[in-house]
Amino acid sequence: MSGFGIYIHWPFCRSKCPYCDFASEPAKNFDFQIWRNAYAKSLKLYAGRTADKTVSSIFFGGGTPSLMTAQTVSFVIETIRSLWPVEKNAEISLEANPCSVNLSKMRAFEKAGINRLSVGVQALNDKDLKFLGRLHTVEQASDVLKNAKQIFPRVSADFIYGRPNQSLNDWRNELEKILELNLKHLSLYQLTIEEGTFFHKKGIRPPEDELSADMFELTDRMTYQVGLERYEVSNHAVQGEECRHNLLYWQGGEWIGIGPAAHGRFTQNGLFYATAQKRSAALWPKNQDGEEIVLTAKEKAEELIFMALRTREGINRKAFRSLLGKEPEAFMHTGTLQDYQTDGFLICDQKGIRTTAKGLMILDALCRTLMT
Repeated sequence: MSGFGIYIHWPFCRSKCPYCDFASEPAKNFDFQIWRNAYAKSLKLYAGRTADKTVSSIFFGGGTPSLMTAQTVSFVIETIRSLWPVEKNAEISLEANPCSVNLSKMRAFEKAGINRLSVGVQALNDKDLKFLGRLHTVEQASDVLKNAKQIFPRVSADFIYGRPNQSLNDWRNELEKILELNLKHLSLYQLTIEEGTFFHKKGIRPPEDELSADMFELTDRMTYQVGLERYEVSNHAVQGEECRHNLLYWQGGEWIGIGPAAHGRFTQNGLFYATAQKRSAALWPKNQDGEEIVLTAKEKAEELIFMALRTREGINRKAFRSLLGKEPEAFMHTGTLQDYQTDGFLICDQKGIRTTAKGLMILDALCRTLMT
């Protein structure tokens, strides 16, 4: 996929959610000047290696980037514009929590250059919001979404389903309310329990496989009926409203990652680079050195196959061949690929290789057994 993105990681939040395994930590007071200086230094370092690229998207993630000041966001965007050409219609996204934005702050973010707001709602009932460690109420979230739609050209919201004791009918009723919000993009994630999180330590478990599959199918059907097509495992959008920055991740695009624990992928002199920044929020502003490796063609192919099969388009044969000089089948077990086609898990044709809805149910296992 063409395009070049820049990911900016803000590692702080007001409180750590019990399901979260991202590089984030609770904090109340921030020295924004230190972070502006560190972001600028890291951006300048990468600009020297990627000056031939044009920025198509910028994404502020976290943590809770809406805790940043609009002045800091503006500074980062303007620094990027001073270092790279930026597409006229570049997508510039910021993740926000309902408890850390209000009308005036959203207007300030829009003035700073944000044109897409992604709101972490997670549930539409207050009991489950509390269980998920969220600090906002349904009323607060509804107000933020209502105002955001008046300010930003594009608005998305995140929700988590498959919560403990949530029945299929519970999720159906909640999803109906979510769809009534009339958003053009939704990220709908099944609850996963990651090792090391509070939920994992407490022994919280996701729903059984059968209920998970039923919830996934219900989500797919209900969103499709209102014009929100699934374009990635957990993401649904009106055509043209897909998150262009995230598509870089899923379709083999290039981006640099700035901030604690941020990852990047870019080419330089024909080599595929994978980068990872230091995870510590305390250490990163003082020293932005991280890890960097050159991926082999096989490693790049496996990464692209795994990510692309998450999407509606799947593996684009022409793009894959242009990037790696071989057909995607060259990196797969021929017999296993044929079996998955025969059993209805994969579709393979002149355009490429795509996962069926049935295949998405076993995606991780499918990818592990598919690649040589």
